[in-house]
Amino acid sequence: MLKKLITTSMLLALGSVTLPLYAHTSSTNGVSSLQRIHKDYSLYFANEEQRVEYAQRYHGQIINTLHNALIVSLSEKEFLSARASGAVILEHGPALPVNRAANALVKTSQSTLTATQTTGIPNFPCYPTLEETHEIAEQLAKKYPNFVELKHIGQSWKKEQGIGGHDLTVLVIKNKKRNKNKKLPTMYMQGALHAREYTAGATTIKFAQHLLENRRTNPDIKWILNQREIHILLIANPDGRKYAELGKRWRKNTNTAYCATNEEQIGADLNRNFDFGWNSTPNSSDEQCANTYQGPVAASEPETQVIQNYINSIFEDNRGELDTDAAPLDTAGLFLDMHSYGGMIMWPWSHLRTPPPNSAGLSMLGHRLAAYSGYEAHQVGSRFHVGGSADGYAYGHLGVASFTYELGKEFFEHCGNFEGEIFPNTLKSLIYAAKVAKAPYKISGGPQILDYKLEGAGDVAVPPGTPINLTAGIYDDFFGYSSYAPLPPSQAVKNVKLIIKKQGEGVVQRLKLPAADGIYDSSREQLNYALDTSNWDDGRYTLILKAQDVTGQWGVKYAKYLTIDDDASAQNQAPVADFTPTCTYGTCHLDASKSTDDKPGLKYRWFIGSETSREEYSGEKIEYVHEMAGTYYVSLVVEDANDISAVKHAVLDLDGRYLPIPNFTYQCSGLTCEFDSSSASDPDGHIVERLWRFGIDAYYLPGNVKETFTFPAAGEYRVAFVARDNDGQYNETYQFITVN
Repeated sequence: MLKKLITTSMLLALGSVTLPLYAHTSSTNGVSSLQRIHKDYSLYFANEEQRVEYAQRYHGQIINTLHNALIVSLSEKEFLSARASGAVILEHGPALPVNRAANALVKTSQSTLTATQTTGIPNFPCYPTLEETHEIAEQLAKKYPNFVELKHIGQSWKKEQGIGGHDLTVLVIKNKKRNKNKKLPTMYMQGALHAREYTAGATTIKFAQHLLENRRTNPDIKWILNQREIHILLIANPDGRKYAELGKRWRKNTNTAYCATNEEQIGADLNRNFDFGWNSTPNSSDEQCANTYQGPVAASEPETQVIQNYINSIFEDNRGELDTDAAPLDTAGLFLDMHSYGGMIMWPWSHLRTPPPNSAGLSMLGHRLAAYSGYEAHQVGSRFHVGGSADGYAYGHLGVASFTYELGKEFFEHCGNFEGEIFPNTLKSLIYAAKVAKAPYKISGGPQILDYKLEGAGDVAVPPGTPINLTAGIYDDFFGYSSYAPLPPSQAVKNVKLIIKKQGEGVVQRLKLPAADGIYDSSREQLNYALDTSNWDDGRYTLILKAQDVTGQWGVKYAKYLTIDDDASAQNQAPVADFTPTCTYGTCHLDASKSTDDKPGLKYRWFIGSETSREEYSGEKIEYVHEMAGTYYVSLVVEDANDISAVKHAVLDLDGRYLPIPNFTYQCSGLTCEFDSSSASDPDGHIVERLWRFGIDAYYLPGNVKETFTFPAAGEYRVAFVARDNDGQYNETYQFITVN
């Protein structure tokens, strides 16, 4: 079940180059063929919990995702280990589909844009190329000189070698005039340390654009630019990113000193190369051709060195030398490492399974950040157990609260998913992160404020006395989910205050707002307060909302602008929500342009999914990729410029893939049984492979339509049969049989 609850090569010809000291080590030639030769396998999962388990166990080996399988690159040793654990795992044949993104890459040139696409990574126009990303950053620096500074903080491996390559570029955002010589709490974020993760690289520059383009109209963003420094390393692995833009699922950097005999597997995994906990776990490989190759020594790679030096220059060291030394609760700063995929937000330790000394604060903030996307939140080491990670370095060396985002469901995420769902929800998380950056271990313990609205006014100027309802949800238990650990503690909301400031005058009123039900006695409360503006003078007001729980901890503030104008119209017509679905096999285009209102400025939110779970999208027109046939529920919520909402619901029966039907019969004589799967079928294709498992301790092994098996002794056995169809879909059934 989905956890988004209803309330989510071309390699360049290198010629002769100078290699660093760490060239060829015994870690390439010394490993057995069982470890060195990798093949692609389909690793099937039966449910969402098993998908999460496999995604975390094989995170470094994943090359793609199907509806019910991970495509993983494994050595024979790893394959045998997976099979021995009881996994349904098959070699991924070339005839089987990978996904729509991969199919598109097959149909078009991998190095040129399509006829209708002029910008972006080929087949993915929503993701700017490396050069386009830097061009956008330069344009922002020119357009907003009082808010932006561009820094080239170091060179990639190729550029260091003099064979092309790129600078690592940081975009710094703050109000430079207001804070010319002032040190502010800092939030650092970086994207695409693993090159193939398209969403991570695009999120960095889109976040920068959003902050700068909305600084005048959004009081929360204005406050962030006045009170924070945002440092954004746009693309942390630029050489690798250029390979990934060719359609390669490239993870590492491009250091040709490693795995030199196989140009498709050169490089080091930068997120295993940092100088903290390096070479301390078996999941950081010393095999040069492995996707998770950690490098010959800690911080061997120039990209790693550049990042370490930079974060050391912007953050103070607030932690001792021992793993048990905690950073003070008032430690300022945040380190965010954007990755994909998996739907998770994680924190250190990664090299240890034991909790870090700041576990309570990291867990609280991690669960808060995860909640906006309905993601899982957990300590890295509880699942991955890897050394040399970027977030481990930032926290381990400096005590900075550090988190890794794993965005979305694929490395080459569909643009509709990124633009409609992933980025809008991640943006809310990043805004919250920037707000708590002054003391993240502490402030994140306070209540969250959600869906703050001024119904009847919104963004529109209104005359004094206009009926305005201030509504919001106050949640002290707004958390992402956790599969294997308890959620952080939550308390009842105690107090909500409204501070009203008038432009040019400062604070003009302070109010203590009542709960909608009359009493604050729960971790979740609602506000519905009638705001009396009958005696307000003309002008722009800022309405700042903050909430406190029973422990006395205040949460972050949220604000809205309210413009009072005696000449403004008090008339407002409620919007009407409407949309048109245009659905084909596996994809649905949803168009809300039929929605109406008496003025421009409608905002659109979509909730799409099954009866038990849904995902949230934003935008007037969205594209929903559903893959499997079935019944889907769609809700469109439109909100006008006055913060008045309307909703439309629809039930859609969508076409897509069907699972095979894995039936079998049997008859036994003594310990020998004959099994017959000829009644198995596939609604939209044909069965191409069958697997049998005779007993819970046995492997899933390829077999025929009919199989004969002799059990070792009398007793009851669980016999499982798996059918895989020509679409790569699988389904399993089992029966308990007794032999004598």
